[in-house]
Amino acid sequence: MNVLRNFTTYLLPKGFGSVVFFLLSSLIFLPMNAFSENDRLKSFPEQVAIDDIIHIPTGEKVQFVHLENFLDCARIIYVGEIHANKASHQVQLKILKACYEKFGNNLTVGMEMFTRPYQPFLDQWTAGEIDEQKFLEETHWDKEWGYDYLLYKDIFDFVREKKIPLIALNAPKELVRMVSKKGMKDLTEEERKLLPEIDTSDFFHRVYLERATREHRDHAAALERYNDVQCLWEEYMAQTIANYLSSWEGKDKKMLVFAGNGHIIYDFGIPARVFRRNFLPYHTIYPAEFQGNKPPSDQNLFLSDIPLEPADFVWVIPPQAAMEKRIYLGVQIQKNTDHTLIIEAITPESPAQKAGFQIGDTILSVDGKTVKSVMELVHYLQTKRFGETCTVVIERSGNSISCEVTLFEIKHP
Repeated sequence: MNVLRNFTTYLLPKGFGSVVFFLLSSLIFLPMNAFSENDRLKSFPEQVAIDDIIHIPTGEKVQFVHLENFLDCARIIYVGEIHANKASHQVQLKILKACYEKFGNNLTVGMEMFTRPYQPFLDQWTAGEIDEQKFLEETHWDKEWGYDYLLYKDIFDFVREKKIPLIALNAPKELVRMVSKKGMKDLTEEERKLLPEIDTSDFFHRVYLERATREHRDHAAALERYNDVQCLWEEYMAQTIANYLSSWEGKDKKMLVFAGNGHIIYDFGIPARVFRRNFLPYHTIYPAEFQGNKPPSDQNLFLSDIPLEPADFVWVIPPQAAMEKRIYLGVQIQKNTDHTLIIEAITPESPAQKAGFQIGDTILSVDGKTVKSVMELVHYLQTKRFGETCTVVIERSGNSISCEVTLFEIKHP
């Protein structure tokens, strides 16, 4: 089956080749474990390094400039992520910048991280009508998504700077709760009308999800419900993408889709479901953590029971650090509606205490940069290194005071 997919890859753009692949594969039967992991790795490079990009159909390493050539012939480019791994978001940012350089105003970005009801706030963000704090509050980022915003900040800042349309892809939480509680089979007709067309029957998709529920006490029921919810997410995002690209606003645009790796691997998540709706050519780029020359066992790209290619391209990234060292001043800021950063607590033996900060001080700027949100302050500090100094201007009793702060690692008890 891999041979057939490789054959179609050489002849046709991704997507169109899939039609030929399914027609040909229907004539051939292979047992599930026809190819072992070692067999499937024979065309994969034996030695890889961080930031290597591997073209999976051929096993060839390619330079980024070669990857860029593939962007021209795809209407949709899917770039996966490991949500908490910063390196995967750096891959996304690099591809975003390259796409903007090539396609300019013909580019749109779709993101799994936002549900459809928040689209008006994404529009306001890209138009420059709301600030970062308002953007995070109105989209309920911490509650709805939950991952560190700083991992995504550079992407959002670039989208805003270039005024690239940003599309919320995901299903509203109430629909997810409904399907999670009742399952697809027990929904009423009225409830089904709230959902897009949902296919829960993909065999290899179920094989992939089965690995996640294998240890569950009620394995069969857990798999069924997990499959229902996963398919809801992916069909909803697929429908959103298809709707946008067929609309007057998006009919001539390229779409760059950022979603978790699990939604794009082997194509059977979002990509196949979009293709079923519009038959537009696409490519998938999968950032994969590697330890040495192989991905960790829980991120195996070449499962013996799924004889499909994991993606068009695998981009090698380092594993997420177990504990990243981050730079902090050592203060807690009280939340205020006027966006002032008032210190309400100071960590003992912290840079802030050493510099003479006091509870009630208002932080005005860092190194001449005005900061209006905690996020701005934290993000700027991450551009510094331990041992460096920064100048923090605070306001105390109506007076501005300039403080030199030496940044060092805070020792937690």
